[in-house]
Amino acid sequence: MSDLIVDAGVLEDSQQALTVLKSEFDSIENRRNDTERIWGHDGLRDAMHEFASNWDHHRDELSQKIQDNGEKVATTLETWREADQKLADELERNSSRQEGPR
Repeated sequence: MSDLIVDAGVLEDSQQALTVLKSEFDSIENRRNDTERIWGHDGLRDAMHEFASNWDHHRDELSQKIQDNGEKVATTLETWREADQKLADELERNSSRQEGPR
């Protein structure tokens, strides 16, 4: 039988990284308008604007998937902590029963 090892720190780091990633990803749209003036040529600027606009839909979908994954990690972390605590409590109860009264 092998041991199950869950690193809560990795789950916490993953949850935090996904939160930051979603925030950064969602703010990309705000930066689109900041870059329009650097393209110079109207055709290039229009092509870049069209490309960025087409990404709006895909960005929304990806942003939702990032959020969903972050929520799954948070649920996994919470569930693991609850299970770990229950196991610790049960181990403590069983240990005190075996020791008996002193």
